[in-house]
Amino acid sequence: MTQNKKKVFRPSLPLPVGKLNNEHLPGLLRNLVLPDRSVLIKPGIGEDTAAVDIRKEEVLVLTSDPITFATDSIGHYTLLVNANDIATSGALPRWLLVTALFPPGTTLAGLRGTLGELRKICRKEGISIIGGHTEITPAVTQPVLVGTLAGTVPRSGLIDKRSIRKGDLILLTKALAVEGTALIAQRFPEKLKLLGMTEEEIASCRKYIRRLSILPEARIAASLPGISGLHDVTEGGLATALRELSIAGGRRLRVDMEKIPIFPRTEKICHLLNLDPLGLIASGSLLICCRKSTHSTLINNLKKARIRASLIGEVEGKGEGIRAFRDKEIHPWPDPPVDEIARLFEE
Repeated sequence: MTQNKKKVFRPSLPLPVGKLNNEHLPGLLRNLVLPDRSVLIKPGIGEDTAAVDIRKEEVLVLTSDPITFATDSIGHYTLLVNANDIATSGALPRWLLVTALFPPGTTLAGLRGTLGELRKICRKEGISIIGGHTEITPAVTQPVLVGTLAGTVPRSGLIDKRSIRKGDLILLTKALAVEGTALIAQRFPEKLKLLGMTEEEIASCRKYIRRLSILPEARIAASLPGISGLHDVTEGGLATALRELSIAGGRRLRVDMEKIPIFPRTEKICHLLNLDPLGLIASGSLLICCRKSTHSTLINNLKKARIRASLIGEVEGKGEGIRAFRDKEIHPWPDPPVDEIARLFEE
């Protein structure tokens, strides 16, 4: 008489190439899914779609972004980079789909670590993972996560950049290149040590990932009247973000360069690596356009939340482009062809 032995798979062994099989999927999904009554079809074996009930909602807001640079904390990045985009519309991020591609050699333990990190940040922000795809593929040499996030907002609360107008003030939260600082510290610690940075400084820069979320300041701004535009500063840094804001709003922008804040350690990293901080990837900072009558209340509310905000410029007339000044003299505004971190990776 023979007995069927249950197959044992050690978490330390590499997973087979292809779609994650049904042996491992149920346990992973069980830990990922949050209770959310609006989710009608939840992720599971044999489910090709997710379904959510939006009958009570007025506007559905959608965004999608891949994470290709980050290997450390990639789950953290995936959620926050997408949630930041949703928040710029004044919406509440709610439902996340994730396509996760891992290179051959990935172990079940490694996969659990990445998805566990994603689950942790989703729980913190109250966002439900409702579906996606997980695969081991030679098409990638490092983990790549693509997030698609949906949020909701009342129609009256929708923030549209086309609402900015002449005389609106432009504020920047935190300081330049939060994300770029964390990424460089994660990926190039030995290079930074050789150039003179201490281990303590590098470790501190890695922790900038904790500042990646703009959700708190976006919520504060969205709660006030007189907010005309919000824009997440991402790839291409502030140099690109202000150009994008100008194009989306159909207005020229004036910027006072000496008023743009930068963290001392970010400045040091950029100096050592010959990078322009204005062109360095910068999730974690939010551009806010507001009427002058809203400025004081906005600053006070942000201050109460311990969020730094700097007045860096003003919206001008119709058109596109940046008029930059340094010490009251016209100064060229950078237009980087690629993000500074992409140039660093190429080197």
